[in-house]
Amino acid sequence: MPFTQVFKGFEGIQAVRRVFGADTEEVIGRLQIRLIPSRYMYMGVNDLDGNLAVGTHHLKHSDFKILYLDIVHELFHVGQFMRDKEWFGKEHQKYLKTGFDTSLYYRSPIEIPAHKHAVDEAKRIGMAHDDIAEYLRIGPVDPKVFVEFLKAMELRPDMATAPAAEVPVNIDRRASVPVFPFTDYFIGFEKLPASKALFGEKTEDVLADLKVAFSPSTFGFISFNEEDGNLEVGMRYLEEGDERLIYMDIILCLNLLKRFSGRENAPDTDPQSFGENQAVVESYKVAVAEARRVGISDSKILRHLNALNFIMPPPVFEKFIWNIGLRKKR
Repeated sequence: MPFTQVFKGFEGIQAVRRVFGADTEEVIGRLQIRLIPSRYMYMGVNDLDGNLAVGTHHLKHSDFKILYLDIVHELFHVGQFMRDKEWFGKEHQKYLKTGFDTSLYYRSPIEIPAHKHAVDEAKRIGMAHDDIAEYLRIGPVDPKVFVEFLKAMELRPDMATAPAAEVPVNIDRRASVPVFPFTDYFIGFEKLPASKALFGEKTEDVLADLKVAFSPSTFGFISFNEEDGNLEVGMRYLEEGDERLIYMDIILCLNLLKRFSGRENAPDTDPQSFGENQAVVESYKVAVAEARRVGISDSKILRHLNALNFIMPPPVFEKFIWNIGLRKKR
């Protein structure tokens, strides 16, 4: 959908105009966004087409200033993409291919200037040092790397805080993604013993009501969105991924759907909560057992689950892997 349908007024922000200059209205006018129905997706630039991906949970629930700075940051990336698509894609993939290595992220030649651009805007609108530093912390990171990064941001604890400034933009938090019937794309799951063990006589009805949303993300995944009870499916993964891993992911999602019905067991957005939530652990244990049954090796399962490093601190991830019956190789 058009960027301006959800994010209004950004073409008038000087921080944005410094990126695109006289072309600001044209760039903003043609920019598209893809809403991603995931609790753990924030924002990012698709390095294939230069458009934005925005997590719906982030859009609905995050602090307004955080959303605003994220857009300022991502629009800087759009400018980088426009200037040198190949370079941007190469640098973007460096830390993504490592399961989002934060040490690489905080030293990235595309991230340092983009964050500096957003930090300058955060200072301008009156955010304090500690609030900006907290905003910049994404996942577990080596303290030395983070200190080095904060120096590059020219952040000092004794810096003066500017008076609060108005942010003349509007963000539509009600925007939603199109969804499609699960059974149009995943056929025969209503007949599987693994499905019937979860939903019994209601299996066909449950799966008939289930919806999927499609994502252009380069990550290989199918995930369950606890917020709306639908599945998010990576299009490239569905087209090119190992069918056995896709099967494993669907079994995992169906287990999460069963255990999160009523939402009393759903984890919050805290990474540690997710990794230690008993419903999550039990769902992954079932999925791992089913993956082994269809012939997927433990090493391949571990590689597939490595993306969880992004949402769990290393000690929590190690414990989680142990709890679901896998042992990470050292």
